Amino acid sequence: MPEFRLIKKQEGKPDRSAEMAIFRHRLGKVLRVAIVVAILIAVIALMNRDYQNKTYDDYDILEKSVRQDSDTSEYLAYNGHVLKYSRDGAEAFDGTDKILWNVTYEMQDPRVATCGDFVAMGDEQGTEIIVTDSAERLTRIETKLPVLNFCVTKTGVVAVVLEDAGASWIRLYDREGAELASIRSSMAESGYPIDISLSDSGILLAVAYVRVDGEKLKSSVAFYNFGDVGANESDHYMSGYDFEDTLIPRVKFLNDSSAFAVGDNRFILFSGDQKPEKKFEYDFETEIEGVYYGQERVVLIRRAVGDEGYMADVYNVAGELLLSQQFALEYSDVQVTKDRLIVYNESRCLIYNMKGKVKFDGAFDDSTLLCAPTSDARKYVLINRETSQLIRLK
Repeated sequence: MPEFRLIKKQEGKPDRSAEMAIFRHRLGKVLRVAIVVAILIAVIALMNRDYQNKTYDDYDILEKSVRQDSDTSEYLAYNGHVLKYSRDGAEAFDGTDKILWNVTYEMQDPRVATCGDFVAMGDEQGTEIIVTDSAERLTRIETKLPVLNFCVTKTGVVAVVLEDAGASWIRLYDREGAELASIRSSMAESGYPIDISLSDSGILLAVAYVRVDGEKLKSSVAFYNFGDVGANESDHYMSGYDFEDTLIPRVKFLNDSSAFAVGDNRFILFSGDQKPEKKFEYDFETEIEGVYYGQERVVLIRRAVGDEGYMADVYNVAGELLLSQQFALEYSDVQVTKDRLIVYNESRCLIYNMKGKVKFDGAFDDSTLLCAPTSDARKYVLINRETSQLIRLK
């Protein structure tokens, strides 16, 4: 008969077989996940390379809606959607023509300012600013003095330039319409404020002034701080810069700590979240004809040397030149995202990536007043007074 013997486990030497089985099982799961992740990364890389290398010259219409807008309606790209405004009201809608919110008013010469979710609306020389957002929270600010200019932040804070006898006032209002601060300026002192901009938080204010010095016009850019740092400063003034031989009609904050100013042929970048300082200044050989911005990008349009079309220079908030692109299209508008430059008129469109590669060069089927980008690099919203279309490049 066969002999069976019981083998005893030696004391002090535990059985590792169960632990090894668990380890091999876990290792197998990790390897399977790693393989899936690697495959996904490879697929995404291939898709991205395909997109980067592919060009388009036509498009499919994914959705189309009929509109009946007045001849005075204007359109803006607004926080991933479209903003339409006219003399009797404003509304925001998405690419499928779904109304997000609407406001009715009566204005002779309506102006709008947007930042993030907020929109401020006012009549030039009027005495009321209307502020709203996607939650349809409506605030009406009575300014009492005629409105010359205004801007709004992502938090709903509004800065307004008001006209007074022999002077101008810059006043800040909170989301509820309460006055936060006030600055008086005159031509003899700081000059005439021709543009203003607030940082995203509403703490910093940038003002572009123009004044007469003898027989010359001089420009300056001043920064004010309405937070704790600027509380003890006279009029909250923090820093300022003078510019000769150029008119500075545009100043704009791109975020909480970066702002830019544009002159006839000059581009200036400022940086600082408490006391902005000049970090970058560049003079161009040709005059700047257009200024566009979005998603921490600034686009300067100027005539190409030799008058052969235009040059589009795209900068980031650090002052780095991301793209310098020449084009011949007689444009009516420019849109910019983190990775796309869109130049178009009513009948034709050019889209470039930040490497200067043409992604789209084609004609619109219908007259187009606004070509608004979406989060999908192949999808755009086309708007005119009769239709709105969601398209996909092909």
